[in-house]
Order: sequence, then C-alpha cells, then structure tokens
Amino acid sequence: MTTGGRAELSIDLDELRLLVGLSYRELARRTGCARSTLHDALTGRRFPKLDTVLAIARACGGDPASWRQRWVAACRRVSWQQVDQAPRTVPTMSRQSMSPS
Repeated sequence: MTTGGRAELSIDLDELRLLVGLSYRELARRTGCARSTLHDALTGRRFPKLDTVLAIARACGGDPASWRQRWVAACRRVSWQQVDQAPRTVPTMSRQSMSPS
C-alpha cells in the first residue's frame, strides 16, 4: 500500500527525532504527547494532527513554520491519493425510488 505524504512526513519526523537523539520516552516528556501518539505519527501508522507535528518539531529544535508547510503539503498528497483510489462506479437509482408513491 502506498502511503504517499503520510509516509514521507513520518519518515522525516522520525529522522529529526533520531538526529537529535531522543527516545520516545524523552520526546513524550518534551511534547506532552502520549508515546503511543508519537509512535503512530513517527511510524506512519496514523496521519498526525498538526499539533503533534509542531510539538515534535519544537522538541527537536525544528522550525515550526516549515513543518506546518510540510504537514499541509502531506495533507494534500494524502487527499489526492484518496481521490485517485476512490471507486469509479456510477450510482444507480433503486427500483423503489423509481416507483411512484
């Protein structure tokens, strides 16, 4: 399964964490986020909320403005990917909706 923007954002955030040398425990302490939330965000399991991304960026000495832009771009990529993967069916009317009342 391709994760597009979600995977890229998660990988980059985790690289930032590793570059600074923070464990999940220390990152949780610095951000006030649960370790499970951080793990989900940094592994790509779930698309992180903007607040989580900004908290991680600040805790690791990253620029919150640039991480906000990256998060918005990732949201767009994920949205476009979901549109591309949407079923291509044409809705049909049921027989019940076609009969006179």
